[in-house]
Formats: sequence, structure tokens, C-alpha cells
Amino acid sequence: MSAHTPHPSRRAVLTTGLGIAALAGIAACSSGPNGGNDQGGSGGGAAAALPDYIPYEGVEADLPVQDGRTSSGFFAYPASPAAISTGTPSDGEPITAMGPTSFALPPAMDQNAFWQEMNERLGSELQITLTPAGEYDAKFATTVAGRALPDFFHVGSTQSLPQFMASEAADLTEFLSGDAIAAYPGLANIPTASWEECAFEGRIRAIPIQRGLVNLPTLFARQDLLEAAGITEMPRSFGELSDLSEELTGGNTWAWGNLPLVYARASVDIPSYWTVVDGTFTSTLEDERHEQALDAVRALQAAGVVNPDAPSAPGSARKDWFGAGRSIFHEDSFIAWFSLYVQHGSVPGLNIQAMPVIGFDGGTGTQFVPKPNYGITAISAGSADRAETLLKVADYLAAPFGTEEYLFCKFGIEGVNYELEGTDPVPTDAASEVNIGSLYISDAARVVYAPNREAVVQAAWDHQNRVTEKSLQDPTLGLYSETASRKLASLQGTLEDAELDIMLGRRPVSDWSVAVEEFNSGGGADILAEYQAAFDEKQG
Repeated sequence: MSAHTPHPSRRAVLTTGLGIAALAGIAACSSGPNGGNDQGGSGGGAAAALPDYIPYEGVEADLPVQDGRTSSGFFAYPASPAAISTGTPSDGEPITAMGPTSFALPPAMDQNAFWQEMNERLGSELQITLTPAGEYDAKFATTVAGRALPDFFHVGSTQSLPQFMASEAADLTEFLSGDAIAAYPGLANIPTASWEECAFEGRIRAIPIQRGLVNLPTLFARQDLLEAAGITEMPRSFGELSDLSEELTGGNTWAWGNLPLVYARASVDIPSYWTVVDGTFTSTLEDERHEQALDAVRALQAAGVVNPDAPSAPGSARKDWFGAGRSIFHEDSFIAWFSLYVQHGSVPGLNIQAMPVIGFDGGTGTQFVPKPNYGITAISAGSADRAETLLKVADYLAAPFGTEEYLFCKFGIEGVNYELEGTDPVPTDAASEVNIGSLYISDAARVVYAPNREAVVQAAWDHQNRVTEKSLQDPTLGLYSETASRKLASLQGTLEDAELDIMLGRRPVSDWSVAVEEFNSGGGADILAEYQAAFDEKQG
């Protein structure tokens, strides 16, 4: 570690006022502290006014947004939900789209009642090509090289992103800039911060796939199993958490189903690669607290409290272990709180709670708040003549919570994909039909909601309110680095390989400084300088 590199001050690392007021969806999260997503807009994005934020007022939240630090929460779906659209938004011509998915592939269109009904409601056949999220960038590159981009395309990793968007994505500025977006009430319900990643060289060329605070990295605990083990008080430091982990491990059960580096970094108040100190973009990688976090997780691994299959197991396996009680703690994104209940709803007495971010030696750690989007979706320049129609389709898919359209897009057909219990849609065995990938074309600004689980909604909203009091936002939002677009994924992958080797005891903790030097010399220093230039330009 460089001895002369100053540590970021606590004032620089912590942010207590968040400007994020929206939610949800299922996020595909990288294990890296910055989510591995460099889809930021260019520094020149301020030339076009970003879309106004016009929140939907057709429903009243049971749990309103709290000081900009929470999402709105709802205990039940409104009875007789209103529609925000009339007729069919499309023009009768087929609509093509491509995107990633974190779900298993749904039944094909000819065997999928929901997909067929979606086509009827849109007024066009929706032809979607889905690719598993981990394979999407390769699929995207092949499609771009073959000059075969569809009407809608989820933007994968690509070099020279602003130039690529200027040539391949339709200019949507006249339809979406400022108050023009009022013609699209679903899209207008997406907070302005999400649109920062959609502006390139002064023009709006994409639609955000908004996730907001459900992207929060979150540590879940099987509260029912803790109580069954007689655990009534939560640990107050990482040391106490380690002791508890040993107590909970035995037989075919491990305290941990993953190596909790994200949580350990939050515990030592350094959950990100970057921060801004008095207007200067600064790397945190040389801060000794990274080594402290790595050493803490390494100790958990050495103590045998982490499932030995964790380093190579897919996320789906870790979710299964958690539901089956083979692990007590599970790191995931916030939205998994609700999907885990759906997946394991038959488990007697299931009680999932989110752990507070504890300070390493006591007190409170620092929650990382990632960028508000899962990614962005563009309309192909070749389909620019249909842009207004395609935006109407995107608006339908982005209908706000509480509307008839949201109920259909998220839950499907009553009696087929869900049944009503009271006013709440409860998924049936045919719920997987809904996963056709339309939410990767356009998606609603989400809220905290879990059908028939009022206590879960309250706990989730309370957790957001608590952990965002002391938090660090991703400072790269709305910024673009050309070197990052070309090299960051590879550099991050190499750094994460070093992290894994250290946590598994295959390399000493001191090798972290070697990995950081390689990161910086391989392009990390250039990325930092380019983010600084973009930040300065954005600040005017």
C-alpha cells in the first residue's frame, strides 16, 4: 500500500442526504462495490433538459417517501385500479427487442397466455430475444457487429458509448425533454436521477430501467432460525458477528452461504472504489480498510463458517441454501427480500429480516447506494420513424404502481398467472409466463410492495430508512469514462480474482496492494482522471 496516499476523510466518505425516491425490480448485481456497471451518460449531457419528474398521484402510499431516503410503501394493491392508457399504444406492426434476463426462460409465445394477451393489449406482436444476464454482453456485441439491432435494445457494454449511442440510438429528446414527457405518464413517473444515464452528447437517447433503492446491497438473516437457536440479540460488531457465526455452524448448516465482502466493506466504512473529496475524484483502493475487510472475511472462511461450495456456487444455489436453512445469512440485493418469500413461501414459520449495517468495532457502518438503474434501453436509429409509437409502448410497460397496466405487466392475467386474495395478486404456478423480458424494455419506478405481506413491507421500508441515514452514493452517476468503457470490466474481474484468492487463503492479504497497483497501471489511473474531467464538466 502506498504510504503517502491520504485516506479519504470521514466527511468525504459519508453522505447523509439521498436524492433517490424510487424502487424495485430484480437486479443482477456484481460482487464489486460499484456493481460493475459503467453505463453513465457523457459529461456533455446537460445540453438537453432532462425529463421532468411528474409523480403519479392516483394512489396514496401507506408509507410515504421519507426525506428522500426511502421508497413509498404499500400494504395492499388498490381495489379497482385505474388505467392510464386508452386503446392500444402500438401501430399493428411487430416490435422486436433484445435484452438480458435473470429468470429462467418463459414458455414460448404460442404456449404463453400472458405473452399472447400482452400482444393484444399493445396492438402489436412483441418479439423478444432474451439472453441470460451473464452472457448478454457477448450477444450484444455479436448483434451490433452484424448490424442487426432490433427496435428496442438493452444497451450492453460497448466501447466509445457516447459515439455508439449517437450513431445507433434514435434521438428521443423532442419527445422526452423537460415537460414534453408529460405525454408519457409512466415514463414521467421515473425520477430525474435515472435519466442522467440516458443523455449522450447533449441528447436523450435511451430509457432508464429504473431500480432505485432496491439495488441496495443487503444482508438477510433467517430470523426464525436465529430465534429457534435462542438468539435474541443481534451482534453489535463484526467480532460479535464472527462469534455468532461459529455458534450457528454445524452439521449440514453454515452461517454463511457466500463470502460477505460487500458487507465487510460497509462495516469498515469503505464500500466503494471511488469517492469525491472537496471536488476531487479519489480512489479508495489504497485505503488500508480494504485489507481490513478482506482479512475479516478471510477469517470467517478459515473458521469454517462459510459453505465450502460458496466460491463457485451460482446465486440460485445460495438462495436455495438460505430457504432450506443450510445458511443463516445471505447477501443479495434488497429486492430479493420479496422474491425469497415467493420462492420459499412454503417453509413453515419463514421470517426473513435485513441486518443493520454494523460498524466493525461497534456503532453503524456505511451503506452503499448504487446507481439507480439496472441499465438503459434504446430505440434503434433504424426505427426512428416509429419512435413516438415505440415510446407509447415503453410508457405502457412503465405504468406506475396502482394502475391496471402495472397489475397486468407485473402479475399477468387473473385466474391464470395470479389469483386475488382480497385486492392482492398472489402468483400461481403459471406466474413464470410473465417473465417474457418486457421489464428489460421499459419498467415502472418501483415501490416497496409484497402481496399479502404487510409486516414484510413495513420491515423493508424501515430498513431503507435506517441504513440510508449513513450512506455513500456512487459518485460516477451521469459520468462517462472512455477507458472504463473499454477496460473496467476486465480490471474489476482481475481485482475480484485477487479478492477471492485472498479470502480463500491462497494469497496473503498484503497482495491486495499488488493487485491495486496492477489495477491502476492497467487503466485505473486513467479512469480516475477521466471521471474527474467529466465531473468537472458536469459541475460547470
